[in-house]
Amino acid sequence: MAKKERIIAIRLPEDVYRELEQRARRLGYSLLSDYLRDIIYRELGYKDKEEYTRRIVEEILESRLSALGKVQDAEKIAARLEKRLQDLINPWTAKIDQLSNRVAELYEKIETLEEKIKSLEEAEASKREQVQRYRAPVESRREPRRRTAIERLREQGVVFEHDVQWLRDRDAFFERLRREGAIILNIGGERVAVDPSFWQNFREKVEQLPTPNDEEARILLTEQQYQLFRKLKESGLIFFDASRRAWRFVEEVKK
Repeated sequence: MAKKERIIAIRLPEDVYRELEQRARRLGYSLLSDYLRDIIYRELGYKDKEEYTRRIVEEILESRLSALGKVQDAEKIAARLEKRLQDLINPWTAKIDQLSNRVAELYEKIETLEEKIKSLEEAEASKREQVQRYRAPVESRREPRRRTAIERLREQGVVFEHDVQWLRDRDAFFERLRREGAIILNIGGERVAVDPSFWQNFREKVEQLPTPNDEEARILLTEQQYQLFRKLKESGLIFFDASRRAWRFVEEVKK
C-alpha cells in the first residue's frame, strides 16, 4: 500500500528564497519544490533520485503483490519498473560519458599546446644563444677594458667612503683595495683609501707646510691633498706644532 503524502508550507525571507531558486536552477531543477524535496530525502537517508525511485518502486511492488498475490505478476511489474528506472538513468549516464570524452579531448589539446610552447621556447633560446655568440667578439673589440678599483685609485690618489655611498657592499670594496696594496685610513669613523705613493708625497708636503693658515695650505696643496688634509685636521689627527712651526701627524692615523 502506497504511503500517504502530506504537503508542507513554510515561510522564508525573500533573499533566502531567491538563493534557493538560483541553486535549484544551477542543479537542473525546474521546480523549487523538487529541489527542496530532494534535500529532505537526502537528510533522511535517500542519497539521490535513483534511491528515492527505488524505494517508490519497492512500495508499488509491495502493493501490487498484495493486490494480485501472484509472483509472476510481481516479476513483470518489477521488470517494467526496472526498465523505467533504466530509462531514467541512461540519459545521465550518456551525459557523463560525453563529459568524460570532452575532458579527454581537452587534455590532449593541452598536451599538444605545451609541446608547441616548449618547442618555441627552445627555438627562441637557441636564437638568443646564436646572437650572443655573434655579439660577444664584436663587443669585446669595441668596448675598452674597464679599469679596476686600484687603477682608479692610483689615478685619483684618494677615495673617501662618502664618495662611494652608491656601492652595495662598501666593506668588500675597501677590503679589496687593501689586498691590492692601498692604505686604508679610518678618519672620524669614515674609511679613506689612499694610494701609497700619494700618501708618501702627501705626508712630506704637509710636514713641510710653514703656516697654520688653512687658506695658505689650500694654495700649496692639490685639491685631493687638501681634502685629505682638511679631513685629518677636523678629526684631530694632524696639528700645527708652533714650536717647530710645522704640521705633525698623531699616532692614531692608521695605515
